[in-house]
Amino acid sequence: MKNNFKEYLQYLSNWVSVYCKSTHANGVVVGISGGVDSAVAAFIANMQKNIKVLGVWMNIGNSALDIKCINDLKKQNAFPIIDVNLMPIFNSIKKTLSLKNTLSINNLKARLRAVSLYALAQEHNLLVLGTSNADELYMGYFTKYGDGACDLMPLSKLTKHRIFEAAKILKLPISIIERAPSASLYENQTDEDEMGVRYNVIDAFLYSKKIPKLPLSIIQKYHRLNQHKFTMPAKPKPFEKIKTV
Repeated sequence: MKNNFKEYLQYLSNWVSVYCKSTHANGVVVGISGGVDSAVAAFIANMQKNIKVLGVWMNIGNSALDIKCINDLKKQNAFPIIDVNLMPIFNSIKKTLSLKNTLSINNLKARLRAVSLYALAQEHNLLVLGTSNADELYMGYFTKYGDGACDLMPLSKLTKHRIFEAAKILKLPISIIERAPSASLYENQTDEDEMGVRYNVIDAFLYSKKIPKLPLSIIQKYHRLNQHKFTMPAKPKPFEKIKTV
């Protein structure tokens, strides 16, 4: 099975390359967070030497663990990773808008990163590489127009345990493989604590295995409440007949 999965990773890498060529892009830009998903996505793209991979580390008051993982990744020198300090911009917008809501403030970080990635993508004729996995996409566990904003999603059909399997195959730094999954939007945040359900349980659900009632209800609730993230913006019925997309 492992050999077959290695072939699938090669397929994903080829898929990224073909998509870039079809859109006349030079390659991809990816936000490197210090987490396993962004590193795996970048390394998959980097398996193709005919496209450019640009990593971007966007610090907005991130943790010491984030910084360690980023530095460990830089030491491998697999592809360029540039540093962008978004803290002054974040503080300015937060103050200008008088933001108080914790969720609004945390999501602002993700949306500022998305704006930065798209600006760099246009600057260098690149596509924005998404990093969401199958678990996050089913749960809607991503920021709308934040980390959910991208041009292609190579990890979208991989469950979380497959992401970690890929990380080992791709020989990512041990600090990234062993850390608890986190969006790093606030200090000591972990995905599983925030969602209230463990990734291995979500994986089991996605594989159509029976899981306990409580985590099942959490998964179903997340999926139901986040439906708006999975569709294009709502549109009304037309006043008159016009050509539309």
